[in-house]
Amino acid sequence: MGKQEHSRKALIGKAPFTGIVIMIVVIAGLVVDSTRADGDSFYSDIIRLDNVATKIHQNYVEEMPSKDLIDNAIKGMLQILDPHTSYFEAKQYEELKIHTEGKFGGLGIQISIRDKVLTVMTPITGTPASRAGIQSGDQIIKIDGKSTAGITVDQAVSKLRGEPGSKVTIQIRRKGEAKDIDYTIAREVITIKSVPYYGVLENDIGYIHLQTFSQEAGAEVEKAIKELLKKNIKGLVFDLRHNPGGLLPQAIEVAEKFLPRKVLVVSTRGRVRGQNKEFYSASQPVLPEELPLAVLVNYASASASEIVAGAIQDWDRGVVLGDTTFGKGSVQSILPLDKTHHIKLTTAFYYTPSGRCINRPENAVRGTDASLSEGEGEEESSEERVDSISSKSSSSKIDTTQYKTKNGRIVYGSGGVIPDSVVEQPIPAFPIRALYGKDAFFQFANIEYPKLKKKKVKIEKDFQITPDIMKDFYNYLDSVKFNYQSLSQLRYDEFKLGTGLKDTTDSTGKSLSGFQEKPKWSQSELTELQKISTRLDSILAIESKRSLSENEVEIKKLLREAFVIREFGQDHEIYYRSRLADDAQMKTAIKVLAEQNTYTGLLNPKAIKQAETKE
Repeated sequence: MGKQEHSRKALIGKAPFTGIVIMIVVIAGLVVDSTRADGDSFYSDIIRLDNVATKIHQNYVEEMPSKDLIDNAIKGMLQILDPHTSYFEAKQYEELKIHTEGKFGGLGIQISIRDKVLTVMTPITGTPASRAGIQSGDQIIKIDGKSTAGITVDQAVSKLRGEPGSKVTIQIRRKGEAKDIDYTIAREVITIKSVPYYGVLENDIGYIHLQTFSQEAGAEVEKAIKELLKKNIKGLVFDLRHNPGGLLPQAIEVAEKFLPRKVLVVSTRGRVRGQNKEFYSASQPVLPEELPLAVLVNYASASASEIVAGAIQDWDRGVVLGDTTFGKGSVQSILPLDKTHHIKLTTAFYYTPSGRCINRPENAVRGTDASLSEGEGEEESSEERVDSISSKSSSSKIDTTQYKTKNGRIVYGSGGVIPDSVVEQPIPAFPIRALYGKDAFFQFANIEYPKLKKKKVKIEKDFQITPDIMKDFYNYLDSVKFNYQSLSQLRYDEFKLGTGLKDTTDSTGKSLSGFQEKPKWSQSELTELQKISTRLDSILAIESKRSLSENEVEIKKLLREAFVIREFGQDHEIYYRSRLADDAQMKTAIKVLAEQNTYTGLLNPKAIKQAETKE
């Protein structure tokens, strides 16, 4: 009997954990002779794992459930793989399907925890919650009679979702209302829009915002393009910023709306031969070839977004503008372990038509921070997926290979899609970031909104923030004891901490702002230092308030947006036009599309040079 056969029989005879471990590994497709790198050691290592689990289960001082042992063993194995490989229990897998399929039974609200209370961020237009009158800022105090105190968002989502047609009662606490309100709402299938908005902007330029690649993405993009073509647009801005990805078939279908038929959109390459695939466009483009196209991307455009942007760039079909994309270009296959458990395993990388690997090398390293959306996915027969999780590592090799587009332009790999024209969005000023950190715009709008309604103030296209509203805003900041500190104030506080100087009191209990007895200070020194510190704090406080007022134009803009969201939601034209009006990347895109020579020069610089030579 050969060693390999002996190992296999030894495995069959082990109990009780061998069967579980082998099932996990075999069903996951890992036991493939052609892919084994270490010969028979794989089987002996599995036996060793089984022996450890068995010894613990039989001899540990306290009884350990076998499920806990196996679940944690699986988690331990995944820790040495890339951050995109995950293990799903039944409930987690159902949540995953909801995000990828884009439909679920629910109320149609976006929720968050604000001030430790479950809060409605915005109702989705046309959903049961919207029709019932649920408003942005409403606090959900009870769900089906049970308090939401201490509830997490995940727990709340689980309670609010259910079978379409079933009912749920939520108790709402609303600013301006004398008592809490009970709403009993029938759940419906909620469709998450892939395209929340499209329209015509200045210079007859069309605009489409694609926020996710769910199952309806291709159809929604096609509908938007056709509607915009009826309005005789002269170009199109396709916004993929902050789009974390989604279904691979939809990425290909979306790309088909812009690319010629039968051209390569993306390819995959993996360790197993079956993972090496090429995906081509199968239909004629919807956007006419003669219409200029600009694709907006940023650091949060990932996976499926990068596939579309990379294909458009490589075929010189449009100009890519913005920031370098995230660099998430790995394939995850959803593999069943049994009827209720699944593993999402990285099995290949994505490559653009020119041969660039989309995956940034450091995104294949563990120890990352999940800062984008929940997993999105592809749904081929093997349920391969494209999704995104961020990484902080930057120690991997850089690909210095030069790749060429259809027109011979040089592009580079090493992960992500580098725009044809890099346009950085300005970072908000320090005071604005401080207000964002305190959620000041959202919270104030919820307090002020009922007052404006009582005064019959209309929030519409021409709505502006008045001096009275600004006065109320500053009063609100005082009421919540908003302690804005300028950068100078923060640096000064850091200096005091760094030198061991911080708040203390003298023998009478009087505050000696900024100082303690380290090193030993005499009373006269403490008194003098107190005077200096108090004077500095006073000067810096005045400087901080002045810095706040210097940013009042931006503050008014953000307050206006908060009121518009409160009135219309986040998918309304008024909100989009307000947000895009001062968007630096958007302005650049419109300018490029409006100037034919600039557009042509970016896509085909050789043609421009030849034309100049002839002249």
